[in-house]
Amino acid sequence: MTLNHKLASLLLMASVGAAVSASPVQAENAPVVPLSPEEIQAKRKEARESLMLPSLEGIRGIAYRVVGYKDYAPLESELHSILKEAGVPLFVATKLKPGDSPVDAILQITFYKTANHTIAELSLRQWVSLLRDPKSKVQAVTYTDKVFLSAREPKEAVTKLGQDFVHDFLKANATKSISKSQKDSRREASDNKKPKKSAKK
Repeated sequence: MTLNHKLASLLLMASVGAAVSASPVQAENAPVVPLSPEEIQAKRKEARESLMLPSLEGIRGIAYRVVGYKDYAPLESELHSILKEAGVPLFVATKLKPGDSPVDAILQITFYKTANHTIAELSLRQWVSLLRDPKSKVQAVTYTDKVFLSAREPKEAVTKLGQDFVHDFLKANATKSISKSQKDSRREASDNKKPKKSAKK
């Protein structure tokens, strides 16, 4: 199975809660059993970790915003407090000024309603190159997640989505942090080996 087919399969199952594919005869006769919320979350986690997490490596700055909810300011404040754990510069997307840099990604949490649910969806957009034409630069969603929630619990949704994102961000950049600490250790060891100048009498 190619990466594109795997991505399509995982995202389809995570988005609509489809049952595992069966043969045509079985699919026609067998009842479709929706996935439980826990199963949907597990598949979304699998899709994030195997297909989206690598896109978070090396991000140097993030702009963020919350849309679709009337009283969004406290939610943006909550999101900011969570994103600080990522250790990169943060900017409120609606307050970005020319020259604010580096901003490699725009993180947005959107609230919307379906017939039966209120949903909070996190999406991260970055500038990317097309595989078929690397010279073409486009903005695309490289990371996404969503939760179902009670309309009275928007902060809980922001907290959950933000924490999962930061967890994945730190995991994607762990090797970078390790290599930096190794360089610092080598530099410190090198400094210790240098002969110290004797104090003048």
